[in-house]
Amino acid sequence: MIGLETWFNNFAQFISLNQTPEALADIPMPRMEYAIWWTMKCAEISAFFGGAIVHPIYRFYLIRKLTPEATTNNSRKVIRSICRKIQGRFLIAGLVAGPFLSVAWTEFQGWNERKIRDRCYQIRCNTSGLVLDRYATTFFLVGWYWKRFQGGVDGINIAISYYLIYKGILERFTNPMLVDVVKTEQRYTSVEDAKSDRDRLTRFWKDLALKGKTDDDLRPKDEEGNVNVPSIGHYLKQS
Repeated sequence: MIGLETWFNNFAQFISLNQTPEALADIPMPRMEYAIWWTMKCAEISAFFGGAIVHPIYRFYLIRKLTPEATTNNSRKVIRSICRKIQGRFLIAGLVAGPFLSVAWTEFQGWNERKIRDRCYQIRCNTSGLVLDRYATTFFLVGWYWKRFQGGVDGINIAISYYLIYKGILERFTNPMLVDVVKTEQRYTSVEDAKSDRDRLTRFWKDLALKGKTDDDLRPKDEEGNVNVPSIGHYLKQS
């Protein structure tokens, strides 16, 4: 998946065995991952703006413009169809604009790849934001199956509405549908902390393979520095 496996595993939470603090901090494609996040947010904003604001206002405006002479039995259906097409186009515009806005924002901020990776890690650890994105993605797919982009707008707006109800009322009494396997207290503070841990572990095994010992080895040693592993008889005598 072109380096997005750890992102997908964290987002979907389907396979718990792949969810570790190390995997959470493994971000091989930060620019692409950040662009995906921007695309999701642009889709959510454009769906809400197009479906919950522009659609009803423009629909009300067109209905008010109807005259008795020009009104037919299908007039309201035609107006409804026009407004639904408009809300679908808002969503398409948001999906297209997301990646470009991601690049523009990182250039404006002057972020290098390390800074983008840190931002992606913050997004991965933002449980509340992930809950909304998961709801929006799930309901968007349902809406897409139903009515393509027009249905996708309805799905995202349903997801946003449910998320607001969940945060306002249900969160105190229920759990989200997808729960993060890696808890807050298990996470690394930053990507650099995770990388430092991996480097230490790599050095440990490398030294152990080449020299039979490592500078970080805390096991008991004799006067020559060799690892002194007590025999089984030693433990039997102690017991």
